[in-house]
Amino acid sequence: MGPTPCRSPAARHARAETNIAVDARPAVTRTAGAAAAQRAVDAPNLAMLTDACEAAGVGLGAYDRRILAWLAGWEPATCAVLAGIIRRAGGGAS
Repeated sequence: MGPTPCRSPAARHARAETNIAVDARPAVTRTAGAAAAQRAVDAPNLAMLTDACEAAGVGLGAYDRRILAWLAGWEPATCAVLAGIIRRAGGGAS
């Protein structure tokens, strides 16, 4: 197998224009807005879960923090239950 041929400057420019056009579509814009709204909900959930871990004496590594960030995407009620379980497991009050 030989090296992969490079795209011409015109082909690279057309690809960039296509990406810009896709990013401007209403569905893509709505998705980006939904992601921003989700992050606004995630922040208090993440704080709740992190505080519960600290109260329970759980040391958090980088991977643990990534998983907590993922869990923070769940509904606030679900995060509150998880935070309560973590606190109780550590001997703290719920």
